[in-house]
Amino acid sequence: MAHAGAPLTYQDDARALFQIEVPDFWSVRTGGPRVIEDPETGEPRAVGRVIGLSPVAGDGVWVGLVSPRGVSTLDQADEYLRDIGPFLVQDTEISTRTNRRIAGYPARTVAGRGKRDRKTIDFTAVTIDLPNGRVAVAVVVFEAGADPASADVINDMFTSFKAIR
Repeated sequence: MAHAGAPLTYQDDARALFQIEVPDFWSVRTGGPRVIEDPETGEPRAVGRVIGLSPVAGDGVWVGLVSPRGVSTLDQADEYLRDIGPFLVQDTEISTRTNRRIAGYPARTVAGRGKRDRKTIDFTAVTIDLPNGRVAVAVVVFEAGADPASADVINDMFTSFKAIR
């Protein structure tokens, strides 16, 4: 797969928070802040801007990026993921939890398997402690049969990650 240096900047209002490079032949979809209803409780819930990335070929891979307001530490990011997890993946089985650094910043990864739309998926959730009291959250989803080369492309995206002060 070819790689590009097409920069993508995540902004909240007029404030740039982080940037990644989008690979060639990947599409970008954005969704602005909105309020959705919790399917179980019916309570309204604020959702920040979500950026979704996927191969144009649509090979069962998706990456979602968000920096939720009010989430300023990795511990709060863990709670955020526990809260939104059931909206993304059901019947989860966690296989690994890792503390690491991404772009020099403290980060955590959680990987496992679950179901989405009745399909088996593998997922990795990544949280990155940004400067100035924000956290970046990325969720990577691979459906069964997805092109394994996409993992290298996604790793390159994380290598390109830059926090903006």
